[in-house]
Formats: sequence, C-alpha cells, structure tokens
Amino acid sequence: MRPQQTSLALLVPAGALAVAVIVEPGPLPGELAAVHRAQSWPEPFPTAADWVWTVTSTEAALLVMIAPAAWLIHRCRWHGAAAVAVAVLTMLVVQPVSKELVDRPRPTADQVDVRAEHSSMSFPSGHSMSTTTVWAAAALLALGLQKRWLAGLLCVPIVLTAAASSVLGVHWPSDAVAGTLLGASAAIAIAAIARRRSPAT
Repeated sequence: MRPQQTSLALLVPAGALAVAVIVEPGPLPGELAAVHRAQSWPEPFPTAADWVWTVTSTEAALLVMIAPAAWLIHRCRWHGAAAVAVAVLTMLVVQPVSKELVDRPRPTADQVDVRAEHSSMSFPSGHSMSTTTVWAAAALLALGLQKRWLAGLLCVPIVLTAAASSVLGVHWPSDAVAGTLLGASAAIAIAAIARRRSPAT
C-alpha cells in the first residue's frame, strides 16, 4: 500500500470513532472502566503521567520540531517546507477544527478523578494528535535511514501520551486513539513528502 493510501486509510477508523462519539458523547462501552483501571495505578505512574502531559502538549510539539523542521527545509527545500506546513496545519488547524466539529465533552469529576486542567473539547486528544504528528514523522524518517532502533525509541512518547491521558482522567481512550490515528495519518504524509527531495539537493 502506498503512503498516500495508508495515510487516507487511517482516517476511516478515526472518522468512525468521530461518528460514534457524536451519537454518544459520553464514554463508549468499556471506557469508564478502562480509565478507572488506569487511575488505580500507584506512584510513580500519576506523577509520571503529569510530567508526560506537560511535555507533550501541542506547544511542546511545536517547540520540539523547530530544529528538525529547519534541518528538513535546508536539506529538502520545497519538499521540506511542504512537510513542515502539513505538520503545522495538522496541529494548529485540523486539530482545533476537529474538536469543535465533534464537540465531545471531557470526562467529568463525577465520572473520573480529573487530575489536570484543560480548556478545549475532548475529541480528538490534542496531545496525542500533536505528539504523534511530530514523533511518528521522525520515526518514519529514521526508518527510511535504516535506523530501526531510533524509530522505535521515537515512538515511545506516543504511547506514553495516550496512557497519560487516561491516568490523568482528561480524555476517554477513544479520544487518544483518534488523535493517534489522525497524527499518524499526517506523519505518513509528512514523511512521504520529505522523502521527495527537490533537484537542488
């Protein structure tokens, strides 16, 4: 399957989840129990989740990508610039628009132990979407350079971010899944564009 097809294919389950939570804005079957189970984990998990949540925000993802983006633009020129544009648009346009369109409320204090502040709607998880967009794109580029160990390491923040959202009670698992799928779709597109180097490089 071509990168473009794979990227588009990831949008199908993300779209299905969006429809499901529009129909039923509350927790989907099993989600309440899943969050309660994650929140029962003892220290150091709650403290670690709080730290992960702080360093994987959209703002943090944008900061993390500054140096790699500059390198990518320098190395790949217009293709690099287009790849960076996809990343920025995903985080700053697609993400907030998706949240407003789906309009899913966050878990409430009478449902779970809400352990972190939030100011936007719940679906998709912005932390998961932004983290996956940046780190998965880096992982795919590392794979293209035959550095599998590095690619695996770069995927760790994606897993930790999704877990942290449940531990902190700020998202339902489906929010994190959708954010990860959307971010992965963008990451595949970013990597595919970046690999098409301009003739000047």
